[in-house]
Amino acid sequence: MLTSFFGKSNPVNYLILGIFIGLGYIIAIFTGPPIEFSLQNIVAYIFGLGLCVFTMLLVDFIIRKNDLTKPNTFGILFFSCFLIMLPIIFFDRNILLSNAFLLLALRRILSLKSEKNPEKKVLDASLWISIAAFFYVYSLLFFAVLFLAILRKKHTTYKHLLIPFVGFFGVFAIATAYNYVVFGSFNWFFEFDALINFDFSAYNSVALLIPLTILVTLIIWTSIHRLYKLASVAKKDRPNYLLMLIITAAAVLMVLASPQRTGAELLFLVSPLAIIAANYVESISEFWFKEVLLWLVVLLPGILFFLR
Repeated sequence: MLTSFFGKSNPVNYLILGIFIGLGYIIAIFTGPPIEFSLQNIVAYIFGLGLCVFTMLLVDFIIRKNDLTKPNTFGILFFSCFLIMLPIIFFDRNILLSNAFLLLALRRILSLKSEKNPEKKVLDASLWISIAAFFYVYSLLFFAVLFLAILRKKHTTYKHLLIPFVGFFGVFAIATAYNYVVFGSFNWFFEFDALINFDFSAYNSVALLIPLTILVTLIIWTSIHRLYKLASVAKKDRPNYLLMLIITAAAVLMVLASPQRTGAELLFLVSPLAIIAANYVESISEFWFKEVLLWLVVLLPGILFFLR
């Protein structure tokens, strides 16, 4: 049922998954810490919900634009389920914003396989990554993905390698000028919490330990499967096929480097893992196994809700 339904890219699929995220968001808000109903809070919650749905649609756009999966909605199904599986994400708008900006950067990075306007794409990606760093400082690790994507291009020049520095320092200069005009200080960058937190005790709770175990297991299993299938991938699709593994590795490093461990930082794993997991489902020939796997993913958020 789920295999045939989400195996197609129908408009109703987006509506259902949008409602699914909305229900998960509302349940998380009302079952989470006590909230004060004010106009400001209501607007903030509506913005957060809109950002989650926008991110889901952005992931789908990236998938379709770069042919990362076949014409289906398995990718955003996994994304939506993983997102609801970790309701703590809904309370951290900095993580949500940083992840959205990194996805905008990813859109430009993946499009570098085309030789059309590469300078503009590199500059756009560097700007989005730099902006993402204002909300989560270790988003800067995504520059490694950008440089690797530049180096794998056929007609790369030294100019392409210099553009990310231009983008970063451009954003840095604007932010410095703004803080000097508004606050009269050049020291705004010293206020970033950039110390790596080596305390993983936050993951000891059932609400985080089980989703983390599931995500890590899926990353290991699907990554090994992806490498095993590499030889059968068409040559033109191989660069982005490998790049998704690099992006996943960068996301893992971003999670490990988190200055504050709440579980919300696991959001950085969700998007690349959703795409890789969708590819894995596509490769499964046994219909029953594919169906059972999808049902488990869909039911997991509800099961974890009762275990919390």
